[in-house]
Amino acid sequence: MGSALGVSVLVAGCGGTNTADDPSNTDGTGGTDTTSGGSSTKRGGTFIGATTEDAPTLDPRMNELAWANSFLHYVFDTLYMIQLDGSDVVPHVASKKPQKQNDSTYTIPIREGITFHDGSELTAEDVAYSMNWILDPKNKSPKRANIQFIDSVEASGTYETTFHLSHPFALFELTLAGMSAAVVPKKIAKKQGTKTFGQKPVGSGPFAFVEHKSSSHITLERNPDYFQTSPNLDKLKWRIIPKPQVQFVELTTGGVHQATIPKTLLKKAKQQQNIQTKRIAHFDYNGIIFNTLREPFDDLKVRKAMQYLVDYDAMLKATKGELGKRSYGFMPLEVNKAWEFPWKQWKKKYYPKKNHDKAKQLLEEAGYGDGFGKTLKISSLSSSKFKNMVVVLQNELDTIGINAEVQEVTTGQWLNQLDSGDFDATIYGWSGGQDPDGFFYYLFRDLRNDEGGLSDGVKGNASASFLYQSDSAPSQRLKDADKKIRNARRQPDKQERKKRYIDLAETWQSLYPHIPVFSEQTTQAWSNDVKNYEFTSFSSQSLSNKWSNAYIE
Repeated sequence: MGSALGVSVLVAGCGGTNTADDPSNTDGTGGTDTTSGGSSTKRGGTFIGATTEDAPTLDPRMNELAWANSFLHYVFDTLYMIQLDGSDVVPHVASKKPQKQNDSTYTIPIREGITFHDGSELTAEDVAYSMNWILDPKNKSPKRANIQFIDSVEASGTYETTFHLSHPFALFELTLAGMSAAVVPKKIAKKQGTKTFGQKPVGSGPFAFVEHKSSSHITLERNPDYFQTSPNLDKLKWRIIPKPQVQFVELTTGGVHQATIPKTLLKKAKQQQNIQTKRIAHFDYNGIIFNTLREPFDDLKVRKAMQYLVDYDAMLKATKGELGKRSYGFMPLEVNKAWEFPWKQWKKKYYPKKNHDKAKQLLEEAGYGDGFGKTLKISSLSSSKFKNMVVVLQNELDTIGINAEVQEVTTGQWLNQLDSGDFDATIYGWSGGQDPDGFFYYLFRDLRNDEGGLSDGVKGNASASFLYQSDSAPSQRLKDADKKIRNARRQPDKQERKKRYIDLAETWQSLYPHIPVFSEQTTQAWSNDVKNYEFTSFSSQSLSNKWSNAYIE
């Protein structure tokens, strides 16, 4: 479902577009269609996006980058698609919703007449191959963890697939709308192998792959035989522009049609007359976690004291400026609102205002009235997003006479620390999606109860894992929590799931293993020349889908 330090906004990192440097387009437009209402829709032109990083592979089965997942949705189709407002999952390559045979078996009919970019027909064999390839551990697909609830998929007919699940899974359809379920052509993928297929991908989406120039750009062209409405745009082009400031200059001078605006340029962007901006929410969670396996954070009162120690609203502002929202219940505010969780009650109950006297009182009750007797080790990645958080915490600790050392680490070192438990406190970032399972299952289950348990030398991956092993935690309560987490994802009834997640949020918030600080936002800006463009947090094919079809005026 998610990834550590990931970004769940489907189009995160996409930037502007430009027709000026595309020799195939001389005037920025193509033919013109007139609707019955008399308005003109222009065909042709090239939409050029900008991203800060290149994609090592364009094979959706092996890609790990959030922005590339968004881009690959234009090349590859999935069985289902999320509506623009996120309210439902609707059939796409599939012709109907999954047809239940029993609790663990579903048939999914697929549409006839869909073709891959090489002209071959997409059939149930391709769907089954795509899923089973990811499930095969020998292929080492990073997407395997996302679909492990599936035992196998078979082509039960030319246009019918049968999914055999290891257990009922509430996010079945939602998962089949993501790039973990991208349909690749069996014959081509087998013939080329993952390396070549990752360089020259072939899908069935609205745009076909043209070229990938490393560290420069990726280009796609319109698929005229697309099974839904063919795109208005001739081409899509993503330029790799590492610096957001340069992306902004390209946008304002007509070099690109869209860019992600950094917080330092928000005011300037809003003053531009030739672009429009929109704030896009990320379904992520960023905060500080404590090592509950060793002193002093094995003590609940010490962890609770940290909640009183800092003004976390101020921490958010110092870290993200306007581009973030406070997180409650270990979930983004958008998830809390969509599920109608009692987040306002949680805010009052578990997220008090800064109060140093209360923090010191709790520390004294825990036996640490004179400090911890050591210098705390607080680790952080170099990104200002995380570094600013731990520096604020360090300063507040210093104010009450506690020494703390901030250690800047690489991503590899940070992951090793999470496994080994060699830290006192550290940052955490997680992209969990729009369902509570994406946060509770991945952050709060007891990893020892997974198949195979914990590997030798691994103590955990998030501090909740450490808490399960801590002598100071209420063991039966945590055992019940782990069961609820695992059962909630198997429960088809949303209201029953909601009850479980409310109970889980109460349990974990009362134990303070993490301090949720914020979920991110990005500001996307695009040229006024781009019309009929519906851009949302849920968009997968924002420029061309069954609800909207962008064009350049």
